Amino acid sequence: MPIPWWISLSLVATLLLPAAAGGEEEVKDFEDIEDFGEFDLEKLADVVFTAAKHEQDIAESPAAVTVISRKQIENTACTDVVCLLRQVPEVDVVRIVPMWTSVGARGLTGEFGDKALLLVDGREINIEVFGVPFWQGLPVHLQDIERIEVVRGPGSALYGANAHSMVVSITTRKTRKDGAEIIVGGGERGRLDLHARADKTLGDWRLQLTGSHETAGHWRTRDLQERRISRVRLRLDHQTDSALSSLQASFCDMDGRIFALRTPGDLKNTFMTELHLLHQTDFLRAQVSGMLMGGDIHLDLPLFFGETKLGWEAEPLQALSSNLDASFELTWEPFEGNLLIGGGNYRWITFMSDQNQPGTNHQHRVGAFIHDEQRLGDYLILTGGVRLDFNTISPFTVSPRLAGVVRVAEDQSLRASFGMAFRKPSFINTSLHLKNYRGTQGFEIIEDLLRDSIGNPDLQNESITAFEIGYTGRFLDGRLVVESDVFYNRYRDTITLHVEFATDNLGMPDLQRSILQFRNSGLEADTLGGSLSLTLRPDDSLLLNANYTLRRSWYAEDSRFDYQGVQKEEGDRVAWEPAHLVNVSFHYLTGFGLRLGLGFHAESAKTLELPGGGPFESPEEVDTPAYCFVNAFVSWRVTLGDKWVEAGVQAFNLLNAGFRDRPAIMRLDGVEAGGELIGRLIFVFVRAGI
Repeated sequence: MPIPWWISLSLVATLLLPAAAGGEEEVKDFEDIEDFGEFDLEKLADVVFTAAKHEQDIAESPAAVTVISRKQIENTACTDVVCLLRQVPEVDVVRIVPMWTSVGARGLTGEFGDKALLLVDGREINIEVFGVPFWQGLPVHLQDIERIEVVRGPGSALYGANAHSMVVSITTRKTRKDGAEIIVGGGERGRLDLHARADKTLGDWRLQLTGSHETAGHWRTRDLQERRISRVRLRLDHQTDSALSSLQASFCDMDGRIFALRTPGDLKNTFMTELHLLHQTDFLRAQVSGMLMGGDIHLDLPLFFGETKLGWEAEPLQALSSNLDASFELTWEPFEGNLLIGGGNYRWITFMSDQNQPGTNHQHRVGAFIHDEQRLGDYLILTGGVRLDFNTISPFTVSPRLAGVVRVAEDQSLRASFGMAFRKPSFINTSLHLKNYRGTQGFEIIEDLLRDSIGNPDLQNESITAFEIGYTGRFLDGRLVVESDVFYNRYRDTITLHVEFATDNLGMPDLQRSILQFRNSGLEADTLGGSLSLTLRPDDSLLLNANYTLRRSWYAEDSRFDYQGVQKEEGDRVAWEPAHLVNVSFHYLTGFGLRLGLGFHAESAKTLELPGGGPFESPEEVDTPAYCFVNAFVSWRVTLGDKWVEAGVQAFNLLNAGFRDRPAIMRLDGVEAGGELIGRLIFVFVRAGI
C-alpha cells in the first residue's frame, strides 16, 4: 500500500516525546509535574543522560535520543513498553506472539531483536541465553516507569557487548511521598492488568513496594492465554544532599508463548529474580546486581523432510541461567570545559541444563571505558571515547566513538558522529547442543546432529560501523522542535543460522552430510537512511508529534542467506525490513481532568524467506503487505486534595485493521509458523491514588 502523498508531505521525524528531566542516574530529585492539564515542553524534553553517561541538554547529545516521559506513558493507547517504542523514529517493532517481540533500530532487526541493549536503572537486563531483552517479561511494570531514553546508533563505546544498534534505558519511579496507587484494567484478547504500589518515607529513607499481574491471549483464538506474568518488587532508597544508596529486589513468575530458532516455543514454570545494589555520589557510581532465571522451554521444532518425520522432542529443555554484574564509574573535571568519565565492569554468566551438552557453561565478560568531552567556547563540543572488552567466547574488542556538536545558533545545533559497536554471541549461538530430541526409526542419527551442531564456539562478534549527521532546532519560543538524522551503517560478521540439508542418490535425507549451525556468514549488509521529525505545542494543553523514517539496506557481497538454496547478490535489497515508517500523534489535556489522544502508525511492505515445513525444507518467499493502524485514548481524572481517581479506555488498532509484523506460513504438520495476525485491542482501566 503506497504512503499517501499528504502523509509524505506533512510528516517530519524524531518524536521528541516529552520527558521529565533527569533520571535514576542523577543524585538530585526531579519532581513530577503536578499540573495535570499542562504540557511543560522545556521541563520534559531538554535533558538526557544515557548517550554520554551524564546529564546534558538533548541538543548537545553525541547521539540521536528520543525521550518518553511519565506524562507520555500516561497519555497513550499503549499498554506496554514495546508499543511506546513503535512510535520512536528509526525503531522497528516486530510483534510475533504475545510473549515475544523483537525491537531494533535503523536496520537488520530480524526476528530476535538481538542488537539492542536494555537497561533498567542503569543495569543491563538482556537475557544472556538468547542475547536479547525480554520485552514482555520485564522486571518492572509500565506503571513503575518514570521515563525511557532511546539512543539510536552504536553504544558499545560506553556500554560494551550487545549495545550494537540501540540502547534503551528505563528509569523507574522514585518514592516522592507517602501514598499508594492502584490500577485495575481488562480488555479484549484476554488482557488483564492488576497493579498496586505503596510508598513510604522515613526521613532520608524511602520504601517502595509494588505488585502486578498481567495476562494476554491469542489474537485469533478466543480464551487461549499466551502470556502470564506476576511480579513483586521492593525498593529501598537512602538519599542525602550528597549521595544516593539504593536496594532493589524483584521476583517474576511467568509462562507463555515465545519464539526461538525460528520456531514457536512455550515457557513453563519460569521465574526470574533480581537483586540490585547502587551507591552514587557526585563523582562515583558503583553497583552490583545479580539475576537468576529458570524454567522449562518447549521448542516446537518440526523435524520433517517432506512428509517424512525425522524426530521429535522427547522432553522440554529445563534450564537455569544466572549472572553476577559489578561496575563502577568515576566522573571528574580535569580543567574548565572538560569532563572525563571512566569506568569498568565484570560479568559472570552461567547456563545449566541436563538436556544440553555440556550441562554447565560459564562465561566471563570484562570491560573498561573512558569518555572525554571538551567544550570549546559556547558553540562547539567535542566528544571522544573508547572501550575495551574481553570475554571468554569471542575475541578482544575495541569500540571507539567520536562526535562533534556545533551550536549554529542559540536554539539550533548540528551533530556529526562516528562509532563502532558489537554484539557478543549468545549461549544459543555458541553453546546450544540439544540432547532432548529422538530420531525416528532409520533416522536416529538426527540425535547426533542436534547434539553436535547448532551452537558454534568459534563465532566472532557481530560488528557495526556507523556514521551519522543530525540536526536539532527549537523555534517559536521552544514550542516547535525539529530534529533530523542521516545515518550509514556497515554490518559485518552478522550471525545467521546456516542450514544445508543433504540427500543421497535416492533423494532420501543424508543427515551425516547435513549442516544446522550458527555462523558469521550470509548477511554482510549496509544501510543508508534518515528521519525527520517535529514536536509542536500550540498551547499548554495540546501536543502534536510526527515523524517519518526512510532507509534502504542492501547486501554488501554475494552470499548464501539463512536457508539452503537462497542466493543473494551484492547490491540486492534486504527486503525483510520496511523502507518507510510513519508516526503521527496528538494529545489534548483539559483543565478539568479530561485527556484525549490519537495516534497513527504506518509501515511499508516487506518480504521474508521462511522454511517451508521445517528447518530442513526449501524456503518460501512470503510477503507482508504495507499496513497502517490507528490508536486512541480517552480518560477522565477527578482530584480531591491529594487523592485522585481516573477511568479511561485505550484502543490499539481501533479500526481492527488486521496486520502482521512478521509473515507466517503453514507448516506440513498444520501449525502456522510466523507472526500472529494482530487485531484490535480495547482496554478499559481505572487508576486511583491516595
